[in-house]
Amino acid sequence: MSETLFKSFAIVGAGPHIGIPIVNAFLAIGAPILVIARPTSTNTSALPDDDPNLKVVRVDYTSASEISAILRENKVDVLISTVSFFSGGIAAQDVLADAAKEAGVKLFVPSEFGVSPPVTGPGREKHDFAVYAKSIGLPTLRVYNGLFHDFVPWLTAVTETGKLHLVSKGKMPGSFTAISDVAGYVAHILTTQPPSRLLDVEVRIEGQRATLAEISALYKGSVPVVHCDAIPTEGVPLADVRTAFQQRFEFGGVSSGWNPETESDDAELASKDNSLWEGHRWLTIGEVLGL
Repeated sequence: MSETLFKSFAIVGAGPHIGIPIVNAFLAIGAPILVIARPTSTNTSALPDDDPNLKVVRVDYTSASEISAILRENKVDVLISTVSFFSGGIAAQDVLADAAKEAGVKLFVPSEFGVSPPVTGPGREKHDFAVYAKSIGLPTLRVYNGLFHDFVPWLTAVTETGKLHLVSKGKMPGSFTAISDVAGYVAHILTTQPPSRLLDVEVRIEGQRATLAEISALYKGSVPVVHCDAIPTEGVPLADVRTAFQQRFEFGGVSSGWNPETESDDAELASKDNSLWEGHRWLTIGEVLGL
C-alpha cells in the first residue's frame, strides 16, 4: 500500500538567506506553505503578496501555546525551521519543537543547512537540539549541504576587503551547495518522498566538491589572493568564525560527509542523497558567483 504524502507545510524564520528561498521553492512548484513570522519581522516584505498558496501569520516565538494553536488550525504536517542560531534561535527552536509535538506535527525540519554539527564544543547546539527532539518523540529531517556557494565571498572576506583570504593551505576539499539548490531540494523531497523515507533521517547533499585553493583560482585576475594564518579583524565582523570555518577544511570538517563522532570524512556519503532529486543539475560555484 502506498503512503500518503505530506500535504501541509509551515516555515518559521523566513529570513533572506535560506528561509525565503525555501518559501519561493514551494510556491514555484505550486505547493501551499504557511509562513509563521515574528510580529516585528520585516522579512515578509520580500514575499509575493498575490500568491494564493502563501499564507502569513504573526506570532510570539516564545509562546509554544500560540504557535501550537496556529499549527493545529492549519493542520500542518511538516514544520520547517530556518531560525538563526546567531540571534536567539537556539531557545526559539526548543519552543517550536514543543509546539509542534503538542499540535501533532508529523515531521520537524530543524535549522541545519550546513555541515554535521559536533557533539561537543562550539556549534554543538544543533546536535543538542536533535537529542531534545528525539527525547520528546518528535521526528526530524536534518539536511546537511556543506557551505552555501553564495557564502564564499563572506568566508574569505572578499566582501569587506576586496581580497580573497586563504587560511592555511586550502588543499582539503569541502562541500558547497547553492542556496537555490538547497531550497529546491527541500521543497522537492518534502512533497514527493513518502514519510517513511524522511522520518528521523539525515540527508546529505553536495552541489560541488572543491578546495578553497580551487575556488581561489576562479578569482584569478579579478581579486588578489592573500595567504594568512587568520582572517583580518579590522572591518571584518565575525572574523574568528570565518577563520574557524576555514580551519575546519584542513581535517575534512566542511564536507557533507563529515562524521563528528568518528572525526572522518566520506566523500561518497557527502552526495548520497542527491539522487532524491532525480535529473536535477546542481549549480557550480562559478555559476552562482559569476566567475
